[in-house]
Amino acid sequence: MVVSGTAPVRPLGRSAAQPKHPPPPPRTPRVDDGAPEPEETVLNRSATVVIAALVALAGAGRAAAADDAFAGIASQYELIRQALIEDSTEGVQERALAIQFTASRLSRAFSADAAGVAEKDAAAARALLPEITERAGRLAAAEGLAAVRSELAELTKPLVRYQALVQGPRPIVVYCPMVKRSWLQPDEAIGNPYDPSMLRCGEVVAR
Repeated sequence: MVVSGTAPVRPLGRSAAQPKHPPPPPRTPRVDDGAPEPEETVLNRSATVVIAALVALAGAGRAAAADDAFAGIASQYELIRQALIEDSTEGVQERALAIQFTASRLSRAFSADAAGVAEKDAAAARALLPEITERAGRLAAAEGLAAVRSELAELTKPLVRYQALVQGPRPIVVYCPMVKRSWLQPDEAIGNPYDPSMLRCGEVVAR
């Protein structure tokens, strides 16, 4: 008998919000319908790609090693020369420090390939690096045009000897008899960094 004013009690059972049947388990894809590769296979393929990239980079590094050190030094030296032609010391300190860093690093981890010289000239090239490092440091510390030009002339001395050992492309050596100083430059368009009033004074003495 149902008491008046009281809702009838429903029998216990499934909630209306609950599905009548549990959802089916996810279907495992077959190999022939785009199944994912096992994790081990993916990792092995990734490792192979990385190794191949490293081998390619190592080969490129060996190909470029022959001119990296000296070319890097020569490029920084050239920027200093161009500044002095304009009667400016802007950027000289940073570029001299870059030369110092390159020479010091090469001295610590020396190889004929990295130095850009033949094996027979390796000892001679290595012996010049401490002087190049020291002279570049002095150039970086120099203040004023006169001091910077003087230190550039001193740095040029070991670089001229190094230039004679380098294989492949290299800057030429120019000498001005008026200022009695040498310098390096990439081509034969004479540009004297020591005295802008004698900008074209100089003769090529070594290639």
